[in-house]
Amino acid sequence: MTTLTGVWPLIRLAIRRDRIRLCMWIVGFVAVVSASAASLPGLYPDQQAIDGYVRLNVGNPALIAFSGPGYGFDHPNIGTVLVNETQLWGAIGIALMSIFLITRHTRAEEDLERADLIRSHPIGRHAPNLAATIVIAATNVTVGVLCATAFVAIGYPTVGSIALAGSFVAVGLVFTGIALLAAQIASSGRAAIGMATSVLAIAFMLRALGDIGKNSMKWLSPIGWAQAVRAYGGEHWWMLGLCVAVSIALVGGALTLSTQRDLGAGLFHPRPGPASASRSLTRPLGLDWRLLRATMLGWVVAMFVTGIVFGSIAKDADTMIADNPQLADIFAQLHTGTISDSFFATTMMMLGLLTAGFSISAMLIPHSEERAGRIEPLLATPRSRVRWLTGHLLVTIAGSIGIVVAGGLGVGAAYALAVHDIGEIPRLIGASLVTVPAGLVLIGAATALYGLIPRATVAAWALLAGCAIVGFLGALLQLPGWARHLSPFEQLPSVPAEPLAIQPLVTLVAIAAALIAAGIWGLRRRDIPA
Repeated sequence: MTTLTGVWPLIRLAIRRDRIRLCMWIVGFVAVVSASAASLPGLYPDQQAIDGYVRLNVGNPALIAFSGPGYGFDHPNIGTVLVNETQLWGAIGIALMSIFLITRHTRAEEDLERADLIRSHPIGRHAPNLAATIVIAATNVTVGVLCATAFVAIGYPTVGSIALAGSFVAVGLVFTGIALLAAQIASSGRAAIGMATSVLAIAFMLRALGDIGKNSMKWLSPIGWAQAVRAYGGEHWWMLGLCVAVSIALVGGALTLSTQRDLGAGLFHPRPGPASASRSLTRPLGLDWRLLRATMLGWVVAMFVTGIVFGSIAKDADTMIADNPQLADIFAQLHTGTISDSFFATTMMMLGLLTAGFSISAMLIPHSEERAGRIEPLLATPRSRVRWLTGHLLVTIAGSIGIVVAGGLGVGAAYALAVHDIGEIPRLIGASLVTVPAGLVLIGAATALYGLIPRATVAAWALLAGCAIVGFLGALLQLPGWARHLSPFEQLPSVPAEPLAIQPLVTLVAIAAALIAAGIWGLRRRDIPA
């Protein structure tokens, strides 16, 4: 038996187990990127519109940070607009996909002790990690092939389409290696995800600082390498080779490190805690707060920074939209009021959707704790199921509100500084709070799924993806009204572009309460673990 014995059976097992999840990731990613690509020719139908887009982006630090360096802007075409609009966010999306999937098939399996059962068979030491790597790498390649095909079918040049899709695959492969390496170092699957996503955040910051300052910091970021492929702008194919080489080196390093640790343990052992728990951990909300506090802090900081970026470019919204009649028509369909207020309404919806990502991940923690077998000892105490889940709900809702306020504060502070009007801060914080009821509906949906159908909790992410597609692409895709109204975010008044309406907010809160009640009822009636 060699260290690679059993790789192919494990590949088949991984595909069999995650065939639906993998298809959801692939279809979701390709659909969003393709829809964005299909919308751009209508928004920028001629060279004059493309040149106006370039003039707006060149030299604007905020747009450079959240779009890209603008390779190819010296001779712009619709392909360079596509790169500037989709490459950065596509790279982040495929990196997150790779991180979540590789951790699920490696470190999470050890946490749940299923890896022990697999290793009890004639399986080589490196086989599980290598099998997971091959499956996730194949998923990345599939995403790239489908994206390239979609771009060409829409009408973009073939060479640039292959280069752009290849840049997505390159980032995904690099972060597959990073996540596999983190799985060897971290002491748990959750810590491995945190470590890998921290590297992604650092990569984003290095790329942004490098592009804004026009210095070499961007070359320390895999995202910077992918953007340097220069799709539709004189392709540099060797950058793809660099990404592949780095990913191979990372995977090789991870396989080597896997021989230096015990199964179920990381290279870095967690520091021992105090001999006795603090009083807060013995109270209903104390443990839930402890589980979420670090994540909440990270989200608060990230949303505040994101809000600052959107607030700092708000003054340019009038120019950006006025110079593009097609974009102005879309905003006219979405909102009433001034262009800047319509921009803020769209921004608040975006911040609300991002916050919903935290809310869903937080509400799925009980499911993870249950699967790991940590809930049964807790419920053996006088603490009831309802009290336990309600405490987690309260902490999640409070954290979601805090994150939304942080985003609104960032937008308001940056815009108030730009227009010299401190009154914009409370106005825009209030506008951000309007999105809370829609977020509560998604929290309720996640709770209902956990309580009633725990195996289907992944559907909560599908609901969020659907809301994002409706919110960002509904007008461009000309979705029917009934389909758009299925999203709770579409029921919100578009504050500050429209007057505040209380009735839809009350309706959404009532729906959320009903869903939460259904989830609690289901949890009381089912077995643990389900």
